[in-house]
Amino acid sequence: MRITNIESFLVRLPYTPALTRTTNKEGRFNAARALHPTLDSLLVKVETDTGLTGWGEAFGHACNPASMALLSGLLAPFFTGEECADPAALMQRAHYAFHSYGRGGVMMYALSALDIALWDLRAKAENLPLWQLLGGTRAQVELYPSLTSFDGDVAKLMDCINPLIHKGYRHIKLHERDPLAIAEVARVLPDNITLMVDTNCAWDVPQAEHILPQLQAAGVAFVEEPTFPPENLSQLRYLRQTTGAHIAAGENFNNSEEFALSMALDAVDVLQPSVAKIGGISAVLEIIKRAREHENVSLLPHCFYYGPGLLASAHLLSVMPEPVPLEVPWLMFEQTLHPFMRFQPVMNLPNAPGLGFNPDFDVLERHLVAQG
Repeated sequence: MRITNIESFLVRLPYTPALTRTTNKEGRFNAARALHPTLDSLLVKVETDTGLTGWGEAFGHACNPASMALLSGLLAPFFTGEECADPAALMQRAHYAFHSYGRGGVMMYALSALDIALWDLRAKAENLPLWQLLGGTRAQVELYPSLTSFDGDVAKLMDCINPLIHKGYRHIKLHERDPLAIAEVARVLPDNITLMVDTNCAWDVPQAEHILPQLQAAGVAFVEEPTFPPENLSQLRYLRQTTGAHIAAGENFNNSEEFALSMALDAVDVLQPSVAKIGGISAVLEIIKRAREHENVSLLPHCFYYGPGLLASAHLLSVMPEPVPLEVPWLMFEQTLHPFMRFQPVMNLPNAPGLGFNPDFDVLERHLVAQG
């Protein structure tokens, strides 16, 4: 099975915003605080001489055009014509070939998309759903809504959260920075609801030292990326050791080696590999393998995208050491690109071969921004 063609599609889906806001310049470029109510997805389609097609997705939001340029200018010429029955082996060659361009950022995003597409192809060639090909044992995954920021408005937060609890969701993630608002939400939630918080690197170390124990006492399960820069492992380890709070990180790690270093240092409690950012399915499988050797860390993948990356994350949860919920971006999309975007508290993993990603081409074409 050889690759014959690679195409990319930049799709921009509109959604109804939960909150109309003004924000500072930095906030304009943060997906959780975006002023413009759309979310981009960079889809990658890999075609083969067998007639099988694989789909992948690159993280990127506003920097997706840079990944598209890499895909068409550098990566497509390398991958076209290559045998792809062994995704991990082909990707290892690619990572070596392109390592001088950086082991993170848009290059890694583009490589992640290709890796996901290659695993989709491999599972289709074996006529198996991906989760079964990977040796997964769980045919269902629980979902958790990952909310956008409400700028600390507790009343509006609860107006959003209460219906989710009523529907049966048991885990909620906030993107908030006001510790008083976070603690108030934590205090009023039922005891059976797990509350997680992503601050997007909001605080400095002295602030975090003061705030983290308060949120732990209020019942927050963990705080994600409390300080900047998010990859400062010594800083995260210091906060974990001095505050006793549970800390999560990994969304902005560059590659699987940074996860291995974090485990070796016992830097965080919860590691969050992002399949469309850090090397695709091959990289996350390596992280899962290493995590089995470390008792002090758990895995909870990051997933703030809605295409093949979302489905790849769902399949990978089936092979996690312990059952964990899948993060989904809680945005009121006006149209859905595929059926698995119609979120419910529990997702049945696809039974079809591969990822099970079958885009609605009418929606894709209607919201297509660029093609490469």
